[in-house]
Amino acid sequence: MDLPDIVRTLGRRWPLVLSGLALGTAASCAQLMLSTPTYDATTRLYVTVASSESGSTTDLVQGGNAAEQRVRSYVDIITTPRVLQPAIAELGLHMTAQDLASRVRASSPNETVLLNLTVNDTSAARAAAIANAISESFTELVADDLEQASAGATSPVSIRTVQPALVPEDKATPQLAKTLFLGIVGGLSVGVLGAVLRELLDTKIRSRTEVESVTDRPVLGTVPKWKDLQRTPVFIQGNGRGAFAEAFRALRTNLRFLGQSATGRVFVITSANPGEGKTTTTLNLAAALMEGGARVAVVDCDLRRPAVAARLDLENSVGLTDVLIGRAELDDVAQPWGATGTVLPTGPLPPNPADLLASAGMTEILAALAVANDYVIVDTPPLLPVTDAAVLAAASSGAIVVTAAGKSHTHELRDALAVLERADAHTLGIAVTMTKTPHQQYGYGYLGDAPELTKADLRPVRGVRVAD
Repeated sequence: MDLPDIVRTLGRRWPLVLSGLALGTAASCAQLMLSTPTYDATTRLYVTVASSESGSTTDLVQGGNAAEQRVRSYVDIITTPRVLQPAIAELGLHMTAQDLASRVRASSPNETVLLNLTVNDTSAARAAAIANAISESFTELVADDLEQASAGATSPVSIRTVQPALVPEDKATPQLAKTLFLGIVGGLSVGVLGAVLRELLDTKIRSRTEVESVTDRPVLGTVPKWKDLQRTPVFIQGNGRGAFAEAFRALRTNLRFLGQSATGRVFVITSANPGEGKTTTTLNLAAALMEGGARVAVVDCDLRRPAVAARLDLENSVGLTDVLIGRAELDDVAQPWGATGTVLPTGPLPPNPADLLASAGMTEILAALAVANDYVIVDTPPLLPVTDAAVLAAASSGAIVVTAAGKSHTHELRDALAVLERADAHTLGIAVTMTKTPHQQYGYGYLGDAPELTKADLRPVRGVRVAD
């Protein structure tokens, strides 16, 4: 996933990103309201080691090195019970040395003889008092025990308080700016990560990009959603100049480049699952071909859930099944549609649809329709539930697989193409339906109500020269 893909993902998954941001912000605000304020009080000690009486430069250096070594040890000693217990007793604190040690931090800057002692407490005054008490206890422990001099001699180690602990005015925790920053950045990071992860795990097909990642078969066309589809299932009955109609004209153009096979131009329209728009594609592609003057036969081979006759308000009491069982002739049950179209509905639904569609009679019907028409468009059941479409596709010029954007999944499309491959059927290409129309797109529409042209208007006028 490159940067443009991430940007598109964030644009598509923006609710998830905003949810993460809101969650992080709410968590930081909750922490600010619920956490108890604490204060840090710090005292600073200075450690020296006496040099020899000569006071040479070498002696001074050695004394400084010795003080640095001791300071590193004192950092660990200062949080021991021998230092903390006297401070607890002096202040009358109701806690153990172990509890107090968790509130005490000791540190020493590198290459210095300074010892910083910090105490954290919910009371600013108590934090300062504890820091000063620990400082005194530690100084006494070093002088009277750890660095005790021999009889009549002075201890070489000296510890002085150079900065006593003062009552702090500012809170140590919570820190408003830091907490809010961490909450916002953390929530935003979680939202972005969740959006990217959701995108990687999402197998839905949303555009031709996902289709091209599944198969090398060409995308013949993309069809946008049409709000008037239920009322006018074929674009020639409604807006013939909209994006929906133009999409099928583009699909028609691409279909014309597909070569004619031995069976003629017999195209099977199918999909992986129901509800992906295969019947809508069948009828509107046929309408677009008829609009271009082609003779088109539409055959409804979905002998389980037929929909062609109902969409076109045609009679479905007799049809394909009557011809297959020899009860009627093809010319008797085929119904005209428009000026150059023919529709062969299913007729009564049989108990053995797969056997009928795989019969020699079905092959003969398709061959007869291919001779009488320029195109034969066959509407079939989906590929994954049943194998009817694969059988018909193997006996035709090939199949056009319809997949719905935002509804179909890549693994379902991959499985459907595999079904066709196992049946030795040729997949002509993919048609992506129900795509989203961009909010801003280049439009080259009609200005006003242009008159409809007839074939007579398109005849050349001889003897008249059009001016350049």
